[in-house]
Amino acid sequence: MKKILLFFIALLILSCGDNYHGETIEFWQFWTDPQARPVIESIVAQFENENPGWKVNITDLTWADGHQKIVVAFGAGNPPDLLELGSDWIAEFAAGHALSEIDINTSQFLVTGPGIFENKIYAQPWFLASRIFYFNKTLLDRVGLNIPSDWHELLDACHKIDALDEDISGFGANSPEPHRLYKKFLPFVWSTGGDIIRDSKIRLDAPEIISALRFYGELTQCGQIETQRHLEDSFCEGRIGFLISGGWLLKRLRETPPSFEYQLVPMIGKDNKTTGCSFAGGEYLVIPQRSKNKQAAEKLMQVITRIENVNALCDSVGFGYPPHRDISIDESSVLYKQLIHSRSTPVHPRWVYVESIIEEMVEQVMLRQMTPEQAVRNAQTKIDNTVKN
Repeated sequence: MKKILLFFIALLILSCGDNYHGETIEFWQFWTDPQARPVIESIVAQFENENPGWKVNITDLTWADGHQKIVVAFGAGNPPDLLELGSDWIAEFAAGHALSEIDINTSQFLVTGPGIFENKIYAQPWFLASRIFYFNKTLLDRVGLNIPSDWHELLDACHKIDALDEDISGFGANSPEPHRLYKKFLPFVWSTGGDIIRDSKIRLDAPEIISALRFYGELTQCGQIETQRHLEDSFCEGRIGFLISGGWLLKRLRETPPSFEYQLVPMIGKDNKTTGCSFAGGEYLVIPQRSKNKQAAEKLMQVITRIENVNALCDSVGFGYPPHRDISIDESSVLYKQLIHSRSTPVHPRWVYVESIIEEMVEQVMLRQMTPEQAVRNAQTKIDNTVKN
């Protein structure tokens, strides 16, 4: 009897301990590839060790249907406690009052703009990356040209490389995969000194946008239009002269060196009066307004975004940078330099719908279904209706 009594006393002490909560934090995230997932699990275990009694349930999302699942969860009033969002989705949910405000010192981080809506901070930057030009230097040498310094030289090089052989393309252009094509087109707009936002509204009827759209259409006429994966395969096989991609392609090229010489070059400006500007994307962490464990979620967010933990994630996938300004980075890195000279998605609550219209506009010009002027007018009408509704 005495042993039984002692057992129940011990059980009572354990159940009433100060550190025991018996709660589970729901964390939804997109890092599912074999290299990154163990790092995420390790970081979560770090949080659990530092906060005894708390457990984190990780739910994996995909970019194909993750947005819809998040919309459904918010609509049902049952969101996770901590959520990873792409930079282009934050304003949508902030505008719908679905996110909690957070307190961070934005001066300590890069690319904080996507997490700020109506002067309130809703997202913590987690992982940053940009896009850059990859050149097949061997093909460029075959046509006797140097690396282009403006759009005229770029188009000329693409034409000449495209004419080398039936199996060789001058330029690799994205097919309209969701969330991809606009990231390749907008840098050309920005590299003219243009913008799609005027007076806080999305306006496409500007000379710079029509010029960029016409030029992008011309590039695709001396290239191939395919999915990102197919284009990267073709580049690695030496069959594309110029391709815009991210740091993941550099990792692939280093792991499996190609038979040709390649080079990374920042985005090219329209002429010598403009500086090339690329797209800065990234992953951000938000705490839903209806999170059941906001304080714990904030602690988990702080652990996940520690510099050493973000570095571990970047190392595992082979690209990307922590968002912290006070980190030691080889600033001679062309990828890092491009990140500094990049812009993020316009902060707009309807952007996820606007981007699909812009991608359709670009596709219509790529396939010569419309002139740039016609495509812009058509897209502007659709955007006006989308924003209105």
